[in-house]
Amino acid sequence: MLLSAVFLFTGCVSSKYREAKKDTPPPQLLNVAFAPAPLQATLNTVITYNGPGSWKRNAFWDEYVITLHNPSRGPITASAAQMTDFFSTPRAPGSEPWTLEKESKTLEQKYKEAGIAFVRYTAPGLIIAGAGVGFGSAALMSAGAANAAAVCLVALPVYYISVLTINHYNKLAMEKEFNRRRLVLPLNLAPGETRTGSLFFPMIPSPRSLRIDWSDEAGNGTAVLLLDFLRGLHVKPSTAAPPTPPRPPSPKPN
Repeated sequence: MLLSAVFLFTGCVSSKYREAKKDTPPPQLLNVAFAPAPLQATLNTVITYNGPGSWKRNAFWDEYVITLHNPSRGPITASAAQMTDFFSTPRAPGSEPWTLEKESKTLEQKYKEAGIAFVRYTAPGLIIAGAGVGFGSAALMSAGAANAAAVCLVALPVYYISVLTINHYNKLAMEKEFNRRRLVLPLNLAPGETRTGSLFFPMIPSPRSLRIDWSDEAGNGTAVLLLDFLRGLHVKPSTAAPPTPPRPPSPKPN
């Protein structure tokens, strides 16, 4: 009975906080430049749900790796970022992984109700790759067969505490890596300075554009990248073109 209970508790180690599989395909860079602006911006890559370059397994978000460069002689501030989805709805990047995952799951249901054949994975015909940046100092713990075998020598409450500890440290490791990669805005760039980081958005099918708002001594501006090359992202291949957004009804004649 004790041995059966041990194997039952083994399943309590959450799969939510696991790193990507070891055979995750190597990444390829996109390096797509934003429209010319005083703040130079480049989309290096997009990392999707279990796609190339993934570092977290089953991540319910899309990671847009961005490089920002200030070529001017004065300081520039990248103040905010915004993604526009297929329905022209603006989406701000997330700052906390678990809140972002909840948002993605909620939007997933809403997109399906709107008639979009939403999928979490990347369609085979759509080439999107990751940055290939692995874990830094954030290493995940694991509870394998060796741990399960050792459990037979201890009381179940002790093992249960061990499971909670493993889940806790795995969660902290994911949060640490998320924050290490995240591009925190507003960001001040000195003359000639270059910074690279990730903007984490909920999973958005066929996103339309990505913008970075900036300001300098002369005023404000926006760097924009049209995302036509991501048409079909998170949409089943057979229905790669999402339905036309509904138009408001025409006013009735008096």
